[in-house]
Amino acid sequence: TFDLVYMDVTWTAKLAAAGWLVPLDGFVSPAERLDFLPSAIAAGEYEGVLYRMPVRTDVGLLYYRRDLLDAARLQPPQTFAELASTARRLQSPPGVWGFVWQGKQYEGLVCNFLEVLSGCGGYWVDPATLDVGLDRPEALAALSFMLSCVRDHPVSPPGVTTYEEEESRRLFQDGRAVFLRSWPYAWQLAQMSGSPLRGRVGVLPMAHAAGGRSAGTLGGWGLGISAFSRHPSLAMEFIRAITSPAGQRALCAPTGYAPARKEAYADRELLAANSFLADLERLHGNAVLRPPIPRYALASDILQRHLSAVLAGSERPASALRDAAGETRAMLAGSRAASGSR
Repeated sequence: TFDLVYMDVTWTAKLAAAGWLVPLDGFVSPAERLDFLPSAIAAGEYEGVLYRMPVRTDVGLLYYRRDLLDAARLQPPQTFAELASTARRLQSPPGVWGFVWQGKQYEGLVCNFLEVLSGCGGYWVDPATLDVGLDRPEALAALSFMLSCVRDHPVSPPGVTTYEEEESRRLFQDGRAVFLRSWPYAWQLAQMSGSPLRGRVGVLPMAHAAGGRSAGTLGGWGLGISAFSRHPSLAMEFIRAITSPAGQRALCAPTGYAPARKEAYADRELLAANSFLADLERLHGNAVLRPPIPRYALASDILQRHLSAVLAGSERPASALRDAAGETRAMLAGSRAASGSR
């Protein structure tokens, strides 16, 4: 058997509900939890119990060509309308596109949609009530914005519906896009020796609807203890070592990953390796969690399929969201029934 489980943020609920993880409340005091970013700790909880300690974290960000905006005397956009208009003004396709993101049918598409949805004031699944918000006006507004980026007067290339993180990042880093939605790791790569964008990139929270607030999908990885471990106390010692200040330096300095500990964002060694950390802690204040439900993977698959169909032109936004909402409610009802029968 093994002792440790390395988990993405979306895995905690599934593994905890299955009884495969050791509750960590007896190991981690409330004071220790305060050493970590609140959103990173929250991603390790299921039904009020801590099962996962964050090792590194992530949040969706909006990168932009600061040099291009400065030359045009434009302010960085805050709303979706400003993002689209600035992208349209500065792009010159096919050489330079306005806005690149992750539109392939996979988890990254869900992350992108959740940020726009939250920026419109909407929600996907309320974890407290399991209410589904995909057929509400806010969800339609969010998907309509994403569709507008690739249709009518596009600011995103046709291939964006096949892009994951690296395809979109490379296009941006090669100087072929004005805006990029990505994760913190992209900053350090853009500043490397030989990068065409070194010293030319700015970073913002994701744009939002007028009157809304910015949101960046929370990502990251953490460690839990297997319920079958014969050495849970020793496993916890390992977790403390990995999440210590020294452990955070060893992991995050060479990679550009975002640390999970608060104090790491003022650490001299980490700041010397990645000056972006000085701004990143503030940007984590916009983090939004994906629904902490045991059958998250199925909920994500439902949403991915319908979002992708809309972007490909085979479904209409309103009907796609109604279908996604109905399928998600049926899945959640089935989960509740199965849980009750046990």
